[in-house]
Amino acid sequence: MNLPLEELPMSQPRPRRLRRFGRWLLNRALHTFQYDTLFWRRSLLGLWGAYAAALIVTAFGMTTGFGTMADMLIALFLGILAMTLASAASAFVLTLAYVPLPRLFVSGFIYTGAAIAFILYHADMGMFVSLMCGVIASAAGMAAGLLFATMASESFTWRVKAITLGSVIVLTAALIAWQQEGFRPDLAGNADRADSAADSADADGATADSAWVDSSAPLPLALDNPATPGDYRVKTFTYGSGTDRNRAEYRSGADLITETVDASGYIKKWPGIREWFWGFDQTSLPVNGRVWMPEGEGRFPLVLIVHGNHLAEQFSDGGYAYLGELLASRGFITISVDENFLNYSVWGGIPNQDFKVRAWMLLKHLQQIGAFSKQIGNPFAGHVDLGQVVLMGHSRGGQAAPMAADWTRWFKDDKTLADLGEYRIQSVVAIAPTDKAIDKSSAVLKDVNYLTIQGALDGDVNDFYGDRQYGRVSFSNTAAAGFRFKSSIYIGEANHSRFNTDWGAMDDSLPGGLFLDRSGMMEADDQREIAKVYISAFLEATIHGKDEYRPLFQDYRYGSAWLPQSTYFNRYESSSFVPAGTFDEDRDKTKLLRQNSAEAQGLRWTEEEAKDRQRHNRGTRGVVLEWDEGRGGSYTVTFSDDFRRQLAASRSLDSFVFSFTNLERDLRQEDETVIVPLPDIEVELTHRGGAGVTRPLSAFMPVLQPVRSTFTIASWMEERIKDEKYKEETEPVFQSYRLPLSSFEVNSVSYAASELASVTFRFQGGPGKVMLDDIGFDAQ
Repeated sequence: MNLPLEELPMSQPRPRRLRRFGRWLLNRALHTFQYDTLFWRRSLLGLWGAYAAALIVTAFGMTTGFGTMADMLIALFLGILAMTLASAASAFVLTLAYVPLPRLFVSGFIYTGAAIAFILYHADMGMFVSLMCGVIASAAGMAAGLLFATMASESFTWRVKAITLGSVIVLTAALIAWQQEGFRPDLAGNADRADSAADSADADGATADSAWVDSSAPLPLALDNPATPGDYRVKTFTYGSGTDRNRAEYRSGADLITETVDASGYIKKWPGIREWFWGFDQTSLPVNGRVWMPEGEGRFPLVLIVHGNHLAEQFSDGGYAYLGELLASRGFITISVDENFLNYSVWGGIPNQDFKVRAWMLLKHLQQIGAFSKQIGNPFAGHVDLGQVVLMGHSRGGQAAPMAADWTRWFKDDKTLADLGEYRIQSVVAIAPTDKAIDKSSAVLKDVNYLTIQGALDGDVNDFYGDRQYGRVSFSNTAAAGFRFKSSIYIGEANHSRFNTDWGAMDDSLPGGLFLDRSGMMEADDQREIAKVYISAFLEATIHGKDEYRPLFQDYRYGSAWLPQSTYFNRYESSSFVPAGTFDEDRDKTKLLRQNSAEAQGLRWTEEEAKDRQRHNRGTRGVVLEWDEGRGGSYTVTFSDDFRRQLAASRSLDSFVFSFTNLERDLRQEDETVIVPLPDIEVELTHRGGAGVTRPLSAFMPVLQPVRSTFTIASWMEERIKDEKYKEETEPVFQSYRLPLSSFEVNSVSYAASELASVTFRFQGGPGKVMLDDIGFDAQ
């Protein structure tokens, strides 16, 4: 019991284990690049080049305002630094796992692909496309690096190098040929659309100079081209609040100084980085504008133009000089309003309620011009007709313009706008507008002329939202309200950005813009020529009272001598229109307005909502008529005595009118293999005495093929990027048809509107599916 205790063995000290682990880590670190020979380090240059190219492209879409060179250098420095650190760290991890590969090169390959995929994913390109493009870009960089390392290596003979280089050239050529011939097998190329339209028109007897004009086309208007300069000399100047840190023309270069305006009642947050960049916050927004003014005596109508949501650091307001100079030369004071500080920035986001504030700022400019006009010695004094105001906008500005025209809907409690009753907004122009509900409400225009223009290749606002606003424009049809009209123009080969000369050719900022297809688009000058023709003619007709330009909006072919070759759809309605049926009045398909009735034979027919490209409600309804191949059928509207009395009271009615759109996409969705011919339609007007006269619709205007839009450079991208916004290749667009009643007169029998008993649409061939809307009578 008294034996001494044996000492227990001592455990190994922890510091010795840590030192051993540390020596192992150091040893592994020293071996990190053991497989990255000179050949593989040279090959890294290809990956660095691919990544640097991606950084430079991305820098163009993430402008800082310091200039292009600064943006590129910042992006390259930070990006290459991140790649170096991340690749070295990844290589070290591979070393710990004893991976027997050129670890730095492998890590660079993985980083390049992952970084490019990350960039594209945040550009809204979708996970699949982002990963695919990341892998492709990284593989291309690797191939380029390996080629460079092979050519620079002394271990390979010149014969091997020549064979390698030749193989790469052949492979590259094959890939390019495959991309051009087979990369888009499913969608009709945009470049083919104009040719097919021309071929179709030539078959109808068109001239070579205006290939889209058919044999039934009316003669071009014998008027001055509205896109040519007018008789007035034009002076230009700017006004501004002098507070814009980045715009010298509105600061020291401003010819007139304006008071800033406080928008804090609408904008609640203004990040510090925005204040630092612009030099002001929401409490002191500048009132900046560039002016084109006709020189001469008298008062001139006022036109305010506002841009849309481009990158804030890439200023947009100078992009409408082509319109400003033209309109001023034709007698309109034209002002491009600066609202760049409300635009999106990668660094500062976008202010809340920017839609509302865009309209509010437009009204503030209107008030400012009113104040200038009352100042003795001011260039505006005695020269502004505030009873003839036009509001015009592009993109979000195209929504701001009708919102400002309907300002009491959002701003009736704003006491700073109390004097707006002094101004008369006569016309609104919306170029590729948005149409988002603001405070659960949308602009409704009453007795205001309206024009909207949209391109089918619009990769930004790719739904025809202006057509929604078109449906929310109505007229009183009274002498007191005066004559008014509304029109929509849809252009098959136009995009979004080319209506503004500052926005370039892409409808998406980089890098996403690289994936948009521009091969089928018209030239930028041609697109802007269309805008000049229609906008100038619209203002000449609605403001200067030159009614002789109105036929251009009833039928685009009247402008064949002025308009570039393209695919056009136009819709038109005036305050003299007397509707027989608009299909919005109830949900009974057999009952129309004023006790008119409808029936169909041999057709499936319903009343439905009109749908846009995304199959969202367009804000109106129509009658849908569908028939099978070889069967056909008819749709008849019978006029009531009450309706005929209404027609008799409007003695100037001389045309039967309706709107029509082809719904062939619905048939293709049900069966992709189905061949859908153009609808073969005849129209029969039946006299009260029982006699009927039938005319083919093609005698008045041909039925056009729906425009098929290819938005991306590869068909497999259409349904995968931008939340599938490009998955539909066609959008049903209404075309107005005007059938002069005199064309139906036979044997001196009068086919006056009030003498008609019914109208029948006869459909032949098939299969087919169409929608009719706005059936009625109008004056020429």
